[in-house]
Amino acid sequence: MRKKDHMSRQIGLAVGVVVVLSLGAASLGRSQSQTPRDQPPRRAAEATLLQRFEPEVALFEKTAASEPHNASAQHIVGTFYFEKTRDAALSEEDKRACIERGLAAEDRALAADPNFIPALVYKNLLLRVQSTLEPNPATREALIRDADALRTRALQLQREAGSMTIPEGTIVTPGPPPPPPPPPPGGVARDIEWVYADTDYTAPGARPVKTKDVRPIYAPMVMASGIKGEVVLEATVDPRGRVAMVRVVRTLPMLTQATVDAVRQWEFDPATVGGEPVVVTVTASFRPPKG
Repeated sequence: MRKKDHMSRQIGLAVGVVVVLSLGAASLGRSQSQTPRDQPPRRAAEATLLQRFEPEVALFEKTAASEPHNASAQHIVGTFYFEKTRDAALSEEDKRACIERGLAAEDRALAADPNFIPALVYKNLLLRVQSTLEPNPATREALIRDADALRTRALQLQREAGSMTIPEGTIVTPGPPPPPPPPPPGGVARDIEWVYADTDYTAPGARPVKTKDVRPIYAPMVMASGIKGEVVLEATVDPRGRVAMVRVVRTLPMLTQATVDAVRQWEFDPATVGGEPVVVTVTASFRPPKG
């Protein structure tokens, strides 16, 4: 990503995680561990899922290991493990292992940058998930206290950055996609009613056909602050139907990054792009739900 200044980078990091600042933990079912030779069909299927997951995260772990002082690289590993803890097919043993690895990754991120908001948020979430597995009430309470302290710190830093906006004209080039936000409902977000921006796009000629849509999340914290309106972007779609570049045309505090993160994941039917890059103008409308 290429931005105008350091301020834009800080805003992107803060806004990109505001969606998960209000999340709590949810209890999932537990299952007893078994030896591989005694696995029933469901446990065997679960092992297959884990085998698929490990190669996916291994690439990010390798990158993080090569850049120990890159807080973002460490944090991305933590987000993968957090998302995996929400898999209802995991045994308690595997879930605990994912929590431990996720916490270790976020600790590395915070060692690189103690004020790295995404790591504070996700460590808070991982501790809350860990608390649901603890039978000892005192241990559970201690984990929640630690999580609350991290969340308070993240909110404080978020408020300090809340008045900043990504400058209009900022250019965003492709990078690793942001960690997927928790889908509504499910996992640890059962008590949150997610609201999404309405999006539309235009093109100079015939509109290319969108085959993958990701809608920007209107985070509860942003909605409660009264921020609403439209974010406008220009997205350059390459001949393969992928978004190659995004330019901010109209910006809003705490909502532009969410829009950028969503739009850069869009995909289009290459046959409708026309063999040459095409620029589409995207409008994301953020409005609180009526009633």
